[in-house]
Amino acid sequence: MTNLFNEGGWLKPSLLSLFFWGLWGFLTKVGAEKTPWQTIMILFGVCTFFAGLLCGPAKLHIDNYLLASLGAGITGAVGFLYFFNALSKGPASIVIPLTSLYVAIASILAFIILSEPVTLKKVLGILFAISAMTLLAA
Repeated sequence: MTNLFNEGGWLKPSLLSLFFWGLWGFLTKVGAEKTPWQTIMILFGVCTFFAGLLCGPAKLHIDNYLLASLGAGITGAVGFLYFFNALSKGPASIVIPLTSLYVAIASILAFIILSEPVTLKKVLGILFAISAMTLLAA
């Protein structure tokens, strides 16, 4: 099973992630019409847990990277609590793109904390993404 995820470069898994996350957002909205957001969160967590188990054995070494990964899990879970709640109350065409702007926050943090290079293209990409969200929400 792990060979499905370890072969090739980054583009193919990125595009597959894009496709499945798009489908996930749509199906979440469909389910949220009649399913409480709390139930959706539980189902998401259970499915994520079992998908992780299918990927192979975990290798845990307690260090700063593991702590960062734990932080990612916690903050991701809290983000999903708010996402499922928002999606149960608002239109998918606005909630999903708005919450997808998390990449702008991650990019800015990567510039500041990880010293990743800031380029004009990256800055324009973030600004255009924010502009697009403003237009969608108006």
